[in-house]
Amino acid sequence: MDLLTKLKKYTEFSMGLSNEVCELIYQDTSFDGIVFTGYDLNNSSFLEIVFNECDFSNVYLSGASLCGSNFNRCEFSDNIFRKGKADNSRFSSTVFKNLDSFRTTFYESKFFDVEISNAKLELTYMDDSTFSEVEFKKTKFLSSTFNNSTFKNVKFLNCHFENTKFLNITGFDEIHFVNSSITIHGELLVGISSHEMKTLIDFSNTRKPNKGLD
Repeated sequence: MDLLTKLKKYTEFSMGLSNEVCELIYQDTSFDGIVFTGYDLNNSSFLEIVFNECDFSNVYLSGASLCGSNFNRCEFSDNIFRKGKADNSRFSSTVFKNLDSFRTTFYESKFFDVEISNAKLELTYMDDSTFSEVEFKKTKFLSSTFNNSTFKNVKFLNCHFENTKFLNITGFDEIHFVNSSITIHGELLVGISSHEMKTLIDFSNTRKPNKGLD
């Protein structure tokens, strides 16, 4: 059964429009230029897949497992990704817009030339990951973690942080906060510099450079 036919059957089953039991499980293959919009990927499994120039706009991803997959020049827009997994995945030249992530993991993943905007990342765990040439714009981080991760030229623009940790990271001086805010003990702090943000966010056990910060 080809992918699009299976996507249709799985979506109908997932939405209760069909009684025909259907699973959506793929592993170790590749998909090029697939538009997933309109299909339901809830609780699906795409393991070690290579996605090239695929569009995931308006796709429901909760419970999905995308572990070990590569996303090249893909687009995610208006996605709900709750209690999902994308561990050991790689995102290259990929865009995320309006992502709603809750209790989702991106452990040991790699992000290269990625833009994430207007997102809400709550209890989202990105530990032991690599971020290079990444921009987070107007994104809210709630009780999320970047522990033991590596950063190179990463910008947080107009973002908000609450109880988010960057413990034992590499690349402290490669992180830049621009017009971002933070809530500490219920108090909202806004209009603070990148240097001040770095003193307020929990960077415990991170080796900081002796030179002046930006």
